[in-house]
Amino acid sequence: MGEAMFNWGNGRATVVLEGEIDWHTVPGVRDALAASGSHSGLDVDLSAVNFCDASGLNVFLEAAKRSADAAGDLRLHRPCRAVRRLVDVTGTGFLLADENSPLALPVDVRWPVAPHDQ
Repeated sequence: MGEAMFNWGNGRATVVLEGEIDWHTVPGVRDALAASGSHSGLDVDLSAVNFCDASGLNVFLEAAKRSADAAGDLRLHRPCRAVRRLVDVTGTGFLLADENSPLALPVDVRWPVAPHDQ
């Protein structure tokens, strides 16, 4: 996992993630999602993510719960085939955004999401 970029607009935060999301990179992903702040919603662009395991899915579920507790939501945008399959197999499709839902372009604010032991 490399970096995350953020955009805050219309009361929603957009986080763009890249690389692989697994047990090794999950702490950085968790930090990046938390750094997005409290908004009415959180959009996560996964177009540059090529792998996500169950530990990554768990981080998204945790963030979705936090968003829901704050009267918001979390939506995963543009997942690759492997991520879409993980979501389908686990019955967590409610995390996926409608393909036609808008996604704000990220601004160039970068948050390192490399494994914590590097």
